[in-house]
Amino acid sequence: MKTLKIAIIAATLTLGAAPAAIAEVEASATIASSYLWRGVELGSGTPALSADVVYSSESGLYAGLWLSSGDKISGGSTEYDLFVGYAGSIGDLTYDIGYASYMYPTSTIELHGLALIALGGDVENTGFDDNAEYISSIGYGDVAVTHYVAKDGDYTYTTVGYEAGDFAFTYGDHDGLYADPTNPAGYVASHFDVSYAVNDSLSLTMSTPVNVPNQLKAAEPDTTFVAAYSLPF
Repeated sequence: MKTLKIAIIAATLTLGAAPAAIAEVEASATIASSYLWRGVELGSGTPALSADVVYSSESGLYAGLWLSSGDKISGGSTEYDLFVGYAGSIGDLTYDIGYASYMYPTSTIELHGLALIALGGDVENTGFDDNAEYISSIGYGDVAVTHYVAKDGDYTYTTVGYEAGDFAFTYGDHDGLYADPTNPAGYVASHFDVSYAVNDSLSLTMSTPVNVPNQLKAAEPDTTFVAAYSLPF
C-alpha cells in the first residue's frame, strides 16, 4: 500500500511523493523484526518478510504489488496488496490519490473491510477487492496528512507525519477499527511513531500507543520496537 516503503514492515502505503521524472519500475525486499501495522503489532514478535514492485510514470500515475509473510490477525496467511494512484506536486505542495486492495488467499479468518474480526473455523478466503481502501494525501514541505477510508465504510484512519533529516514522526488515529473489544487489532485507537534511518537500508521504529479505549485498558499494549532492513533489486 503506497509506494515508498518506510521502516515499518506493514501493509501501509506512503503517499505524498511527487511523480518520478521518467517512467520506471522499482523493486525491493525487506526483512523486519516484526509486523507493525498502524501502531498494532501483528506478528507476535516474529520476523516478517516482504517485497514490492512499483511502476511509476512521468505523468504521475503509479501502480504496484506488495507481498508479505503472514501475520497473526490473518491466520498466518500470505498477504498480497495491489495499489494504484496518481501523485504530483505544485511547488512545495504535494498530493496523492490512491486505491489499494488487500488479499489473504490462504487465510482461515474472514476479514471484513480490514476490521479483522475472527470468526473461527474455515471460511471463504478473501479475494480481490474484498478488503480495500481509498487513500488521499496532501503535504507541504516536510509535513503530510494522509487519510484512509475503507471501501465498505467500516473505518477511517488518519496520519499526520513530519520528517526532520533522518528522523520521521507520525501520529496515527483509528476511527471504528477498535469497536469490538474482542478484536485483537483493536488495542490501539491512536499511536505515535518515531523512525530513524540509520542508512539507506537499515531503519528503526518505535511505536507507542497514545489513546486506548476504556474497555481495552486492561489489554493496553506496550511500546513496540521494530528494525527493518531493505535492499533494492
